[in-house]
Amino acid sequence: MTPTTPATLKVTRTVFDLTAFDDIKLVKQVTPPAKPTSLEEALAAVGNDKSVLLAVIYEGLEAKAREAAYQDINGFLIVPEDGEPIEEYTGKFADETKGKLINNAILALAKMNGFDKSLPKDKKAQLKENATQFLRDNPAMLASIQG
Repeated sequence: MTPTTPATLKVTRTVFDLTAFDDIKLVKQVTPPAKPTSLEEALAAVGNDKSVLLAVIYEGLEAKAREAAYQDINGFLIVPEDGEPIEEYTGKFADETKGKLINNAILALAKMNGFDKSLPKDKKAQLKENATQFLRDNPAMLASIQG
């Protein structure tokens, strides 16, 4: 079975609207080009410009290399708040699913202590920090989450 080209691609963008005087999230549907089935079709899709085709191929190779590096935790460096990498990461991390579970647990605990979207940003952050600290200080809950 050959992969098919999606009917449309979703492109999102956030702009600062001068009338609303706030950030506005925009979305646009774009029809992607047909997937070429040969090098000749690919070359025709970029106006028969070999350098453009090579640039497109290279961008794909870069994306593939980034994805491979992203999937392998080895070699990542810890970046502190000052922005300069300092040492290799050797810790144990949560995958995306477990990260969502942990964030949901933190939010649930914060809500039990008064967290609400209408609160000021600093108050919400404090309630979340308190919930995080509660989980860190509770060995049974921590073991369950880290399990």
